[in-house]
Amino acid sequence: MASKLARLELDFSPTRRNAPMGWLLLGIGLIAASVAGVQFRSAHAERLESANSLTAITGKPAGAREGAGPAPDPRATKAAAGVARDLQVPWAEMLAALESVQAKDVALLGVEPSASRHNIRITAETKTLDDMLNYVDALRSDSFPDVSLASHQVEPQTPGNPVRFVVQARWRSQ
Repeated sequence: MASKLARLELDFSPTRRNAPMGWLLLGIGLIAASVAGVQFRSAHAERLESANSLTAITGKPAGAREGAGPAPDPRATKAAAGVARDLQVPWAEMLAALESVQAKDVALLGVEPSASRHNIRITAETKTLDDMLNYVDALRSDSFPDVSLASHQVEPQTPGNPVRFVVQARWRSQ
């Protein structure tokens, strides 16, 4: 005994599609666009007329500059050159070479590269002096030909008495 379900009629479209308010707003929008177009053409024509009269008076086209303009500030030029030089350094290559060093139990705390001298200053921490020396030896490679231990210090106030050290290395791009 199957009961027959009543058919459900769904109509999502509005019953009145062309409301007078919509036509009115469309008309107002068209009038406003026409007025804006007429004002633009008028302002453009006035600008061209002013540019032509300026050219006739000065003998130079409007927008032409006298010389190359004001001389740039030498400090700003030097700073911009420094930024451009720093951007040309292959930082990703240097960081990849640094990450490839096998360092057991060494935590890098800071990496300070100097683009102008191709030096890098690494601050790290490890548990023992042997781990520190092994890291300095492992750091020597084609990418870091000159590596030196700049300083080291045992941290007695920190649990485990870790060794904090600073390594200076010269790096070169491959």
